[in-house]
Amino acid sequence: MTWQTPPPEHARALGLAPHRPTLVHHYRSATPDGRSLRMAVTSFSAVALTEVAELARYRGRADGATPAQLRRAYDWMRKAGLCLHHRDSISQVDGASSVRVTRRVHDQYARPLEITDLVVDAERDALVYEFTLPAAG
Repeated sequence: MTWQTPPPEHARALGLAPHRPTLVHHYRSATPDGRSLRMAVTSFSAVALTEVAELARYRGRADGATPAQLRRAYDWMRKAGLCLHHRDSISQVDGASSVRVTRRVHDQYARPLEITDLVVDAERDALVYEFTLPAAG
């Protein structure tokens, strides 16, 4: 987790001014022999950092060395009163066996909260989507 300028396409999607830093999470997994299987970059909007206290707390310790526990990020957003809308796009990476999954998350007011780009080596790894919906009430 770092506090840095996000990739330009993330900044545009999140409505951030050029070169404005935000909370960015980098993730990479690899096979035992070191070959990359998945790489992901997630950037959060100013709205997400303002509305979600748990995300805002990462700002002071986003030095690239502190491990991030973002498994509950969507729970934190919902706890903050945000209704989440996810849109995932899957595309082939030019000239490679990889696919790119781009997830954009907005709230009930159409404000962008997060964008994630995940690149998966489609020859070596399966792309699996698993959803859990909380019980009503």
